[in-house]
Amino acid sequence: METYEKEIREILASVKETSEMMKEDNVRLDNIAELVENNAEKAEKILAMLDETSKGLSRLEKKIDSIDKGILKKVNQKAEIMEILNRINDRLESRTPASEIFESICKEEDK
Repeated sequence: METYEKEIREILASVKETSEMMKEDNVRLDNIAELVENNAEKAEKILAMLDETSKGLSRLEKKIDSIDKGILKKVNQKAEIMEILNRINDRLESRTPASEIFESICKEEDK
């Protein structure tokens, strides 16, 4: 009987030790679960910030495109104006100056 009592006490001690280890492990698991939950919340916040940043970048790209189109339109208008001025200048250069016309009229009257 004493042998059985000794074995039973050893088994109980072993069970108690195992129980303590399991309690420690449960505490660790609870800590891990809390860390995972905290990290999940942080990840959700990061994803929300990334989404807002993406939306902001899209708005910025649209604004830049709008500005680029406005600048391009002004550059095209400037080029058109320069072309018109060049054509006017070419026409003016190809005409006979008024002084020459006046001189030719005066010469004809002198004849």
